[in-house]
Amino acid sequence: MKKLWEKLQQIKHWEIYAAVIVVVIMLLIYFSSLHGGRTNHQTEPVATVTNTDNSYASQLENKLQNVLSCIAGAGHVAVMVMTDGEGSAELAYDLQEKTITQTGANDQAVKTTTVDKNVVTKNGSPVILWTNPPRIIGIVVVATGASNVGVRLNLLHAVETVLGDKNVPIQILSGI
Repeated sequence: MKKLWEKLQQIKHWEIYAAVIVVVIMLLIYFSSLHGGRTNHQTEPVATVTNTDNSYASQLENKLQNVLSCIAGAGHVAVMVMTDGEGSAELAYDLQEKTITQTGANDQAVKTTTVDKNVVTKNGSPVILWTNPPRIIGIVVVATGASNVGVRLNLLHAVETVLGDKNVPIQILSGI
């Protein structure tokens, strides 16, 4: 061991060579994890999360699940979106102004104006001008390929892009 150390010290700038070797090894490990260095050929049953209602959260879950499952290496993907409620809707109103003229004391005319606000309906249902979706308070993504760091980052960036809000907590988990 002592002879090896002496030989290393005789090599000019041996520290630089050692550092280059360490960096090359680290890069090899990093790039092998990005390209799915591990393949999973098991055919175990995987739970699927499905929603049958047409709520905003369910629609967003289905869209995210479809897009995220197309990411290379993601595998099977399940998505859960949590919201703070059902959102709100702005209804159409018919405003009718009524002016009533009355004679008051000393035979002076007094005008009183009132506005009636009635909801506009069509075929018995209120007319909705626009809807405000509920606020998203969290998202959980479970993907079989999320154990790979590169896939996990791609999933995270895709969800952040869809949301457009970096303040929503997003959890990416590895599934079976």
